[in-house]
Amino acid sequence: MNLENKVALVTGSSRGLGKVLSEQLLEKGCTVIGWSRKETPIDHPNFKGYCLDVGNEDLVKTAFQELIASFKKVDIIVNNAGFGAYEPIEETSSEVMRNMFETNVFGIFYLTKLAVPYMKAAKMGHIINISSIAGITGMENLSVYNATKFAVKGMSESLYKELRPHGIKLTCILPGSIQTDFFNDIEGLSPSGTMLQAAEVADSIVYCLESSNSFHPVNFEIRPFKTLV
Repeated sequence: MNLENKVALVTGSSRGLGKVLSEQLLEKGCTVIGWSRKETPIDHPNFKGYCLDVGNEDLVKTAFQELIASFKKVDIIVNNAGFGAYEPIEETSSEVMRNMFETNVFGIFYLTKLAVPYMKAAKMGHIINISSIAGITGMENLSVYNATKFAVKGMSESLYKELRPHGIKLTCILPGSIQTDFFNDIEGLSPSGTMLQAAEVADSIVYCLESSNSFHPVNFEIRPFKTLV
């Protein structure tokens, strides 16, 4: 896809991967709409930010309707919003589990359900779902986060087959740990220099978006790689 003049919606745009990717898409000539709980610190004439919780279906519907009213289309969806909790299962509250599923899984469902009819009408579009290595590998003290990311992977496996006949690509990104503020929110974990850089993962997503019409990246697993000196 040629990204010039495409309309891209990125969730979780206020920091980390979402912010870096939004900036890269702007450089490619996209109009970018950013959704995040907090204000996105991007000042660009082709960027429009909204503060909202993607786990709230009513807010998602309202914001999406505003997008369509303004641009009449959406070419790219990046379902990036998410959070995690690092704790044993017996210490995990039901509220945390519900909230994590609302953001990490239901948020993707709410937005994708709204966007697909417009992409089908256009016979094109690309949806990027950000899962994780935690979506294919279980990790201790991350059982609920694992569950949400496995759900994203499973949903993506089905949707790429469902949408492919309509000219819509769906790519599931499965990165290892990324050195972002995400880990500052998880007690017991912290970012380190051995992790992936957000710009590297964003580069890979842009590569997938710019793939030709004869090429469909379905599952894109990205892991840190440090060579021995």
